[in-house]
Amino acid sequence: DLAKISKKIKDASDFATSVKEVETLVKSIDELAKAIGKRIKSDGGLDTEASKNGSLLAGVHSIISAVKTKLEALGTTDGVSSDLKTKITDVKTKSQTFLGKLKDNHADLGKNDASDDDTKKAIKKDNSDKTKGASELEALNTAIDGLLKAANGEVEAAIAELTTPVKG
Repeated sequence: DLAKISKKIKDASDFATSVKEVETLVKSIDELAKAIGKRIKSDGGLDTEASKNGSLLAGVHSIISAVKTKLEALGTTDGVSSDLKTKITDVKTKSQTFLGKLKDNHADLGKNDASDDDTKKAIKKDNSDKTKGASELEALNTAIDGLLKAANGEVEAAIAELTTPVKG
């Protein structure tokens, strides 16, 4: 019936929108990584200020903590398929692993004068040395991509129901 299909489409769309918000937060870390070793100049541009990355890393930690909270809420959404719940759990686990890696390296990362090198190892996914968290961040990005693709697939499936002829 049309009302049920419409609700299913709306629910799937709302869920996909929430997943997209989480994905945007995770991907924002890539933009923050561009600020490693930088400060704002009087003309509004960026200038070099080496080894002052503690606040930047705290911001990254805060964003991924917010991601974890949003994922917990998504996991309790009514009508979510077991496949999506598995993917949500995977993304949540990877976010916890990334946060754990930052915590494990707090001696290098949890200080105001966190070095540019250590910060790159933590949050720059294309850095050659990813030992302080960048590897875990890369895995988190891959997992959120998979979740978003699956959520969009649910929307497409719900819409397809609308266009499928009823067999009488």
